[in-house]
Amino acid sequence: MLKELCATLLVLCNPILSGFDFDYEKNDRDRFVQGIAECTVKYNTFLPPFERAVVVLSVAQAIIESDWGTSRFAKEANNFYGVIQTDRTEPYIKSLKGNALLKKYGNKCESVADYVELLNNSSFFKEYRDLRTKQVLVEEVDIFALINTLDSYAKDPKYQAKLKDVVNSLLEDYTLLFNP
Repeated sequence: MLKELCATLLVLCNPILSGFDFDYEKNDRDRFVQGIAECTVKYNTFLPPFERAVVVLSVAQAIIESDWGTSRFAKEANNFYGVIQTDRTEPYIKSLKGNALLKKYGNKCESVADYVELLNNSSFFKEYRDLRTKQVLVEEVDIFALINTLDSYAKDPKYQAKLKDVVNSLLEDYTLLFNP
């Protein structure tokens, strides 16, 4: 519980993240990709290497979860990763179907930071963290092996395959951004 509280405070009280945001138009996929990537890189600078998000994976999940930032949750709540809100005293937005509450963020980069903290702290992603730590130690990141550990991120049984397809497209279409 203390670790989650500290992570939340880091997200909310970080002056660089709270002041950093980006804009994109509905059909400006390039700016969306660049914005999510920049937020991820910026947040990663505050973390030790074994806790950093893989930038292309962060972008790919934001694309899938928010439909390139065009979903209602993205537009009205800056929620790019489908992160659920369990505390009704914190800002949230209701889904139109069902009773799900999704977190509402003050800016876009707060959503990215919370996604990174979710991967770093949720018991659902222990296998992901263990593999990422091993990969960092040997200095060889296998994005697709990491994706294989994210089966609990979404209910869609094809989620991992979709994620791999999006990552492959990003690596091909944004070579300079993800393979400088």
